[in-house]
Order: sequence, then structure tokens, then C-alpha cells
Amino acid sequence: MLHLLFVFLLVVTLYATTVLLYVYGWHKKNNLSHISNSYKLPVTIVIALRNEAANLPFLLHSLQQQTYRNFEVLLINDHSDDHSESLFNQYVDSRFKWINATAVGKKAAIKQGVLLANTDIILTTDADVCLPATWVESMVMAYHHSQAQLLIGPVAMQNATFFQQIDYFSIEGVTYGSANIGCPVLCSGANLAFSKSWYQQCLPYLKMNVPSGDDMFLLEATKHLKGKVVAIKCPKATVHINGCPTLASFIAQRTRWAGKAPHYTNFSICFTAGLVALTQVVCAASLGLMAFSVWFLFVFLVKFVVDALLIASVAHYHSQLRRLWYYPLVALLYPLYVLLILVLTLFPQQWKKRTLS
Repeated sequence: MLHLLFVFLLVVTLYATTVLLYVYGWHKKNNLSHISNSYKLPVTIVIALRNEAANLPFLLHSLQQQTYRNFEVLLINDHSDDHSESLFNQYVDSRFKWINATAVGKKAAIKQGVLLANTDIILTTDADVCLPATWVESMVMAYHHSQAQLLIGPVAMQNATFFQQIDYFSIEGVTYGSANIGCPVLCSGANLAFSKSWYQQCLPYLKMNVPSGDDMFLLEATKHLKGKVVAIKCPKATVHINGCPTLASFIAQRTRWAGKAPHYTNFSICFTAGLVALTQVVCAASLGLMAFSVWFLFVFLVKFVVDALLIASVAHYHSQLRRLWYYPLVALLYPLYVLLILVLTLFPQQWKKRTLS
């Protein structure tokens, strides 16, 4: 039992050190939050979509409201079987183009859109997001000033349950915090900026045989090629996503995300994913073993405190500290939730009427 306790303490110490580094990175400023609008470079916005009729009108309207005007939008239709195209045809805007995908899957659709782009600067987002009117302007300015090969834009969650919101606070914290200490391990395709020429260099490393992961494999490829990765915190560039409407859809989404992990090859990404999963297992076991020694409870409390520091930092930034009232319950459920996700990744996942291998 003593040897097991030593292993648990070692794991949670590594985890705590990593999370505290992300807390430091979250609070570290990168001077890209407030920049002047002095450039009007042409931009292509690439959006892969499948069966997004419910979200398409709002998306197109928000794109038409952008303060930045010098852009084209390539909507790559990934074999939708709803009335998305007829809705698109109601919007008369020469900058918007509807393109039917030649291959299957979001990653292939993104690739097709990037290669068809008429500009070198590319922005990507999703069809079911809420875009501020200053999104394009802010991302283009930040991309220019950062001189990054891959710019990770801010993505925040709205209309979510307390569990989803707190879970996403941790994702936000890790995304920005890790990038700001020079070791990015997460990003979201809902808000990225890069150049067409850089994407073409990354193509051999994007694992096109894996149907998902257009964002994470681009991050991996950029790190492999020693490209500069920058993440920004900027309200004017923040894309908002909605929480999953049901528990089943939330579990399915997180299972899809976790299912990509076996395909990662970058050490820091693999290390972080493995450490997080292992720590959840250790904490779940510690709760069961604390009757044998109070030190097992200490293992859980260390994780509880360091996670609270990261989540509270993000919640404070979004003026949502009231959500932290639910944090103790989430912390108790989280190890079991992660174990469930790990088990479910062993089975095929479904997404929009497709089975993902």
C-alpha cells in the first residue's frame, strides 16, 4: 500500500506542476489583446458544414455584419442531406461561395477549401458558432502582429450546463495557458488563423486517413515543423459555441475528441493527454482507498486545489465566478466521467449519421 501511495503522489505532483504552469501561462500577457486596425489584407474564411440548416442563416448574417470587409467565404458542403443549400441561395453576397465536397469528412472539406482559397491568409470556424462583428478584423490583426504560423483564437462556451461549462473552462485554460508558455497542447478549429502556404507544408503530417482532428493534427504538424504557435485572449476575437443540448450528445462529443488521442505523436500533447487520464484514474482510486490512509485523500485534494486555480482564473476572466459553486460536485464526478469517456473510446463513435473509425 505504501508503494501505491508513493506512485499516486508522484502522478499527482506531476499533474499539479503541469496545471500550475498553465495557470501561469493563462495570466501571462502576450500583448496581442489590444492592437490597432491598420491592415486590410485579403482573407479567406473556410467553413466545413454538414446538415447545418438550423444554424446557417445566423452564420451567414453574422459574416455579413463583419467590420472587416476584404474577405471571401468558402462554405464546403460535406454531403449534407438537409436544405442547407437552398437556405444559402437566399443570401446574395458575391463574397460567399457554396462548394460541394469531393471527398468525405470535415478534414477533407477543410483541405479542399484551403486549397481553393484565393488568398494566403486563412481563417477557419464552424457553422454552429456565434461570431462577433469584430471577429475577422481582430483575428487578422492579431495574426499579422504575432507573425505566427498558427494563431489560436479564443473560443468560449455559452448556453451550457454547469458541468459542461466548468469542463470547458479547464479546456480554455489549458489551450491558452499551454500556448503562452511555449508548449501548446490544445486548439479548436472553431477559431484558427494560418496561411495557405503553411497549411500546404503541413499537409503530409495531417493524417488525412483519420476522419476528424483537422485542428489538433494541424497543431501537431506546426510543432513538428518548428512553426510558431500563438494563442490570444481577446473579447473582440472570441467565437462562442453552444453547449451540447443533452447529456448523451455531450458524452458523444467528448468521446469523439478523446478518440483522436491514439493518433497523436507529439510528445507534449501525448504526455499531457496521458497524464490527465492517469491522474483521473489515480483520483478515483484514491477516493476508494482513503479509508486505509488519509494520504490518499491528500492526493485527491491536491488535484482539487490546482484544478480550482485554473478554472477560477478562466471563470473570473469571463465574469462567471458564480459557476464555481458547482465546482466541488464536478470535481467529485470528474474522475468517473473521464473513466467513462476512456471506456467509450474503445467503441466506434457516431457523428452526423456517420461512423468514425
